[in-house]
Amino acid sequence: MPTIVEPSAPVTLSSADLRPRGRVHPSPATWRDQTLYFLLPDRFSDGREGERPLFDPAQPQAHAATDKVLWQTSGKRFQGGTLKGIASKLDYLQALGVTTLWVGPVWRQRPDLDTYHGYGIQNFLDVDPRFGALQDLRDLVDAAHDRGMYILLDVIYNHSGNNWFYNDNGAPRTDLPYRFQPPYPVHGWRSETGGSVPEIGSLNQGVWPKEFQNLDWYTRAGRIGRWDPEPWEDPLHPDNEFRRGDFFDLKDVHLGRKDALSAIIRVYQYWIALSDCDGFRVDTVKHVSFEASRNFCGAIHEYAESIGKENFLLVGEVTGGAALTRDYLDIFGRNLDAALDIGEPTRNLAGMVKGLSDPNFFFSQFGGHDLLGSHRETGRYHVSILDDHDMVGRDGKHRFAARNPIPDKEQQVAHAVGIQLTTLGIPCLYYGTEQAFDGTEDRHDPAIDSGFEDRYIREAMFGGTFGAFQTAGCHFFNPDHPTCLRIAAIARIRNQNSPVGLALRRGRQYLRETTFLGRPFSLPDPGELAAWSRLLVNQEVLIALNTNGAAPRGADVTVDASLHPPGSTLTFLYRGDWSEAELRHPSKNKRVPVQYDQGRATVRIDLPPAGMAILA
Repeated sequence: MPTIVEPSAPVTLSSADLRPRGRVHPSPATWRDQTLYFLLPDRFSDGREGERPLFDPAQPQAHAATDKVLWQTSGKRFQGGTLKGIASKLDYLQALGVTTLWVGPVWRQRPDLDTYHGYGIQNFLDVDPRFGALQDLRDLVDAAHDRGMYILLDVIYNHSGNNWFYNDNGAPRTDLPYRFQPPYPVHGWRSETGGSVPEIGSLNQGVWPKEFQNLDWYTRAGRIGRWDPEPWEDPLHPDNEFRRGDFFDLKDVHLGRKDALSAIIRVYQYWIALSDCDGFRVDTVKHVSFEASRNFCGAIHEYAESIGKENFLLVGEVTGGAALTRDYLDIFGRNLDAALDIGEPTRNLAGMVKGLSDPNFFFSQFGGHDLLGSHRETGRYHVSILDDHDMVGRDGKHRFAARNPIPDKEQQVAHAVGIQLTTLGIPCLYYGTEQAFDGTEDRHDPAIDSGFEDRYIREAMFGGTFGAFQTAGCHFFNPDHPTCLRIAAIARIRNQNSPVGLALRRGRQYLRETTFLGRPFSLPDPGELAAWSRLLVNQEVLIALNTNGAAPRGADVTVDASLHPPGSTLTFLYRGDWSEAELRHPSKNKRVPVQYDQGRATVRIDLPPAGMAILA
């Protein structure tokens, strides 16, 4: 076998080799078949969970953090998760039903700043040493591919890190108020200790690779003050403030310059060549012009196709826009493959599950089949999310499980994910949701420190000083957790290579009319049993959810009469109230008869609070 040479980071972009490292893993046929799992490398695993106790949900105080000040302030600092730690948890993730990892940014950050999230790049061509080495990234991708899994990397092309200072009347400033012209002057480069230096003297100072030290590659327009266009402005104009300013103190790259845009493109082509990753989640797309996005995404797709990755996924974060089907300009106009369901779609999902909003609000979002030709096409273009690391467009920074007093919260969380796994789109879990993490800004004590409340939705899963549920020193990789068990059971149905699995991943989708207590058939109200079907050719899969978290609900549910003649039955493939043994090995004898009333085919379904069922 040939000798494997440990890679090192190039210091110039021109020396970044775009030849694949020798192994090119093919793309999936369709990303609708995949189940994504999003994690932040610093907060997921350090691979040393065996040295720590497992959190016991029955005794939540057993590992409570004794020092509230340390726990709260630790949330803003690096916790110690690594790429090797992620690789050590592939068994856990695959058992959960995950097929694709979306790995938060791994790029080298400033040594003097705690940008644990990875979005403040200091070196575009290196992995942050706190996460590991370049080889660790290659090993993680290889290990995933060996299991038939895929890897998405989180990329940033709108901005670099806080790598230089503005000149404010002779004093260094990390940020200044936005102005259109002229560009602000620069005081100096940021050193490894956070001071301002006139020249870059080491790899820990300023920004790398060397080409990015051209200060004309930055708009130098100051900090964004208006995050959306005013009503009288052209929302697509590339000179809008939210497309030219710095992202807080992260310095805006001038993508209107062809040389700067070409450099960013080469950076991420290099990472495809080096890592053999299968797609990108593209950060802050809203803050990039349509032209720059089209050119970037087009060049990435072109390179990926040239090396044999025919379906390289580019999914964009378009905050504040209309995801799902109402604004496909955000997808097609930017050369993206899909958009994240940020904001309203996620609120509608959570509202339906908790019985707070009309189920039709959620299902009506998929009306794009009127424009695109079919329900099935709609599912290609969006990634469904429930929890994530930002919670943009929500009522504060908190996970789905927070602020939720119902008796069986763990089951309700599982069934919220169950909706993602059984409705149109590419489902994405956020790390810790499968353990019913309930991170919330409500735990913030302003007397200790201020700002950055998003830390509370970025808990350490492996047992650092900022553990979930205000703990420290215990880990949360529990495959027998009630939420984890149920998500895995639903995912097994979705992932199977069978007509049922195909219908759940690719079929058309219909919200079903129901009746109870003699009422006329109608679409369900909030807090009642809701049901929907996925149909692919002659296969129907029926899913039902009790959107009442405190009381049981039942209904007669409409099914397709042409597929279920008189005398036929449907079989329960899943019920949330089954025992652990039944969840792992469902019985094939649990059937329900199809009934007929004036030509309408129905089945009777009764569910406990927050219960869910899947039948076929």
